[in-house]
Amino acid sequence: MRARILGEFPCADVLVLHLDLSSLASVRAFANRFLALGLPLHHLINNAGKFSHGQLALSEDGVEMTFATNYLGHFLLTKLLLGRMAETAAATGVQGRIVNISSSVHGWFSGDWADYLSQVTRRKIAYDATQAYAVSKLANVVHTKELAVRLRQMGADVTVNCVHPGIVRTRLNRDREGIVTDLVFVLLSKLLKTIPQAAATTCYAAAHPRLAGVSGRYFADCNEAQPSPAAVSRREAARLWQASEAMISGSAEHGGGIPVLQPDRNI
Repeated sequence: MRARILGEFPCADVLVLHLDLSSLASVRAFANRFLALGLPLHHLINNAGKFSHGQLALSEDGVEMTFATNYLGHFLLTKLLLGRMAETAAATGVQGRIVNISSSVHGWFSGDWADYLSQVTRRKIAYDATQAYAVSKLANVVHTKELAVRLRQMGADVTVNCVHPGIVRTRLNRDREGIVTDLVFVLLSKLLKTIPQAAATTCYAAAHPRLAGVSGRYFADCNEAQPSPAAVSRREAARLWQASEAMISGSAEHGGGIPVLQPDRNI
């Protein structure tokens, strides 16, 4: 990727740092290295994604791997870099922007995400890769909503929004690459977006002047869209935040790293 960028923009200054978003230790090491560089930070795009077709896998922190990679690592990364983003915005007068990459698949899950993760992690129920992916993408949207509120409360000139990029062939299905996967993508080719097309909404949320001051929203095809009912509950957002803080601190008591919290019965 670095070579491709330099090939198109020879004068670009590209710095690559190692980061494994499924590992909380790796996220902390990355953040420490970046912050030590003393660089400003205007944009943070949380774009890592994993869809596992295999059996249940846990991260080194004991969290279901899809949730750890797609959501929890981003939660910690954002938390660790938020101070630098607020400082940069205050010093430069340029509003900072955080973009979380979600998916319309977040609407495919409507149950109690904490109970699901606890049950599947302890192998009390069968592992369903699609449900696990949907839970992680739901968490991306819910996190966006809660973070927007907290950014306003702290007075930071930083916004956060989330986007559905569309259906696009990337290495999201890396666990099942091969002839069958290639055939499926050929059959679906007319419905798939190219990578630039899929990136358009992310770039829109990250840079378009029209979205100055806009925060806590969900976008698809460069337009605001309505997330699922489960994604807009403030009580559920606070519950996810509390659970995430417990998971990254290692203080979760039950359920393979998932703290037992009462769900919002109003959703």
